[in-house]
Amino acid sequence: MQSDTQPNRHPIVLIGYGDIAQRLANQLTDHHLVAIARHQIEPPERPRGHRGHWRTFPIDLDDVTVIPPEAAPENAIWVYLAPPPREGQGDPRLARWLTGATHPPAGLVYISTTGVYGDHGGNWVNEATPPVPAHDRGRRRLDAEAQCQRYAQAHQIPACTLRVTGIYACDRLPVEKVRRGTPVPTGPEAPWSNRIHADDLSDILRLLIDRIETGHPVAGTFNVSDNHPTPVNVTYRQIAAHFGLPQSPEASLATILEQASPMAREFLSESRRVDASAIQRALEWQPRYPTLAAALADCPRDLS
Repeated sequence: MQSDTQPNRHPIVLIGYGDIAQRLANQLTDHHLVAIARHQIEPPERPRGHRGHWRTFPIDLDDVTVIPPEAAPENAIWVYLAPPPREGQGDPRLARWLTGATHPPAGLVYISTTGVYGDHGGNWVNEATPPVPAHDRGRRRLDAEAQCQRYAQAHQIPACTLRVTGIYACDRLPVEKVRRGTPVPTGPEAPWSNRIHADDLSDILRLLIDRIETGHPVAGTFNVSDNHPTPVNVTYRQIAAHFGLPQSPEASLATILEQASPMAREFLSESRRVDASAIQRALEWQPRYPTLAAALADCPRDLS
């Protein structure tokens, strides 16, 4: 629920201008928006219905020492969505942004991952669960979280870290894997799948920005999920049924791990159910899509 107080509009800097940033930009129609991408955004189209200033900057965070002042204007709110590098246990890209920006922000939102928790054998995790990442992917995110916390404390600004589960939408479903007959783990061996719809994540980001602008920021670390996890084989069954495809074959987890890519092996070797009720309470928010079935009902059955 948004505050009745008239918000004080801040410039919004979207670092890592991908799908989620675009969805968020389409909601912030009366803001000055700055989009940061590794390469020039072509074409640099204004978000739908946007009436404010709109600028894009191609900035490679693997090779930058000074951020142009116009890319991080004074009194801005930063939404940091850029991923860490694919190797190592830290996030030097985030470090370059934090040290290279001339002006600190009025608030910072960092998009992390529930991968920082590691494997919990299918048990529930919440924000009080100690993070014990089992892979460098999670360690890089945990390093980034710590960088944001230190930066926020040093500059006395509100910061919110979102540990996000698997992001999906109609065009972000594993339909091709189902169509190809990619095997999934069988029965009780299937790890749990947690998810959040891309539009729901965008809504959360918009509400966090609103809270900063109305002087009631939500700070801290929060899990983001629809709170309805399902085993991954059940997830694939639902997708196959909706699109009229044959059900995915099932095999033992050990067999699938032998054939999986390194990244897929990481995901399949970790199982947890994510409790994300804290963000719902903090923002008085409920997801548009509380279950995968609710989202599939809005997806055309022919995605070709």
